[in-house]
Amino acid sequence: MNREDIAIQEAPEMLEKLLPWRQQLFERILRVIVLVALPMLVAGVYYVYLTREFVLMAVAIVGYLTVVLAAFAPRIPYTLRVWVLLIALLVLGTGDLLTYGWGEDGRIYLLTATLLATIFLGGRQSLAVFMASTLILITFVVLVSFRLIEIAQHPGAIYTPSLLISGLVVYLVCATALYLAFATLFPRIFASLQRSAQISQDLEARQAALAERMRALQESNLSIQHRAMYLEATARVMQALLSVFDVEALLDQAVQLISRHFEAAYVAIYTPDETGAWLVLRAASSSAGRRLVPQGYRLKRDAQSVLARVAEARRPHIARPTSDLPIDREHFTTNPDATPARAAAILPLQLSGELLGVLDIHTAEIEFDQDDLHIFEGLAWQLAVALDNARRLSAAGSILETANPFYRLAGQLGVAHTATDVYAALLDIVQGFNPTQTYVVQAAQETDARHLIADRRGNQLNIQYVDRETEDFGIVLEVGAALQSPLLIADVTTAAALPLPRFRDFVVYLVERAAQRSVALVPFRMQGRFLGLLMVTYSTAHQFTPLETQLYRIIGDLVSVTLERIAVVQEAQRQLEHERWLREFGERVTRTPDLETMLAQAAQALQDIARADGVRAMLTMPAPADEQSTLKV
Repeated sequence: MNREDIAIQEAPEMLEKLLPWRQQLFERILRVIVLVALPMLVAGVYYVYLTREFVLMAVAIVGYLTVVLAAFAPRIPYTLRVWVLLIALLVLGTGDLLTYGWGEDGRIYLLTATLLATIFLGGRQSLAVFMASTLILITFVVLVSFRLIEIAQHPGAIYTPSLLISGLVVYLVCATALYLAFATLFPRIFASLQRSAQISQDLEARQAALAERMRALQESNLSIQHRAMYLEATARVMQALLSVFDVEALLDQAVQLISRHFEAAYVAIYTPDETGAWLVLRAASSSAGRRLVPQGYRLKRDAQSVLARVAEARRPHIARPTSDLPIDREHFTTNPDATPARAAAILPLQLSGELLGVLDIHTAEIEFDQDDLHIFEGLAWQLAVALDNARRLSAAGSILETANPFYRLAGQLGVAHTATDVYAALLDIVQGFNPTQTYVVQAAQETDARHLIADRRGNQLNIQYVDRETEDFGIVLEVGAALQSPLLIADVTTAAALPLPRFRDFVVYLVERAAQRSVALVPFRMQGRFLGLLMVTYSTAHQFTPLETQLYRIIGDLVSVTLERIAVVQEAQRQLEHERWLREFGERVTRTPDLETMLAQAAQALQDIARADGVRAMLTMPAPADEQSTLKV
């Protein structure tokens, strides 16, 4: 069975689907009939007036007004409108037959009613009209043949039964042929219209979907470019601040670099004072803000201001001059700098639960969104790490100056770019204490099955990897993982047992296997996570001085901060490289009009990024139920 036959069988459903179209067409035809019938009605009324047949005049006027009402009344149902016209035609046909006989317009009215019912109603209703018109004619023939009614015949007109019956047969043949033709033709027409309408709707839907995808792709591309620019700016700012260890110089350079790389209208940093009750302006990017820094400009932390709320809630916030919140609007009017701004991002500088300051960034060109706020949060966290690093170095400056080797260690850690650089600098400094053995033991990651062991042999740094199951270093790492601060034991043979995991096995390992008696363990932790430790041992009992104890604590803090800073920079660089690739890929996609070429480029790019042997891309396009279109690359 082909599509056309199926469409013909589904004609009633299709007619229902095309009801609005038929209704509009019928209303137009009905209004045309009203306009055309008006002069005919006037002429007919005049003719009826001359012939004194006032009953026909009343019927014609009532029928015309009924059709006018059906044509222009707004709330009449569509089916009722059609039946009003059909009944009017049937009445006119019947009246014309009874008045003027067989040779006038009565049969035309009846035939027209049948055809209009077939077109605008269909189904059983059109059959009912056809049967009604046929019944009217049969009744007329019977009544006239048996002379039950008399018709005013025109001159020369003779109504014999044979003539009436032959005319009736001719009418029935013609009407039946036309009815069957229209009843068969219109479902096919409606089926074609339905297919055309469906194709048009599918085409419009696909065009709309394509336009929406292109718009989303363009917006995504712009968003990726914007985020890539901000990530690149973040990496540049932090790279420039890595070697700055003075707090004042760090804050001043931070606001200038952020203002330049992020194209910000105004940038300021506030830090809490000694009492914690005030936020003091410590650095500003504009000339007006810089003049207020030496004057000690400050805001009370319990005041109703955005800066104070961010400091208390420890959550970032975006303020706009057009905001519904008065506190947001006042942030721009009470700002030390009068630079016009469209939005401001206020972020807390916090590290390990401690508030180090508040960063205030104003923009005059664009409005910040949540994606920008996430990038600024990363910038604020990295700035907090740098600020905390500078504070620690300033606080321990006197000790570092008295212990020159460790002061050099701080400088070397400040410019270290990898964990290997950190271990090399650390082992080089510790050699000045003349230990018997010195190791840096890095714990294996969850996805790795090996520990990293670094030690210095002469002037060379030796790095090796050992399996997790290695008993000696496994014991050392279990003890170190339980430490929160350095552990120094002058003589392990006389030391009391400590509540540490496998401590007794650790002592046995030092004395019997390694032939060591004195040990210092310095754990390295990053955000509470254990990374590894420094182990310094002596073959004889060694009394650690208070200065050594303090210096080992400083070593633990500096190495942990440096490893954390290196991890943050490396993660930022990976994100920057990923965003740059996404931006370049998005630009290539938007410049490629051909879908197959675009998929090929996407597959090749993913293969290069993932270093895979091959990538398969498949795009399935929406299609009708009997068709399926798939594009493979």
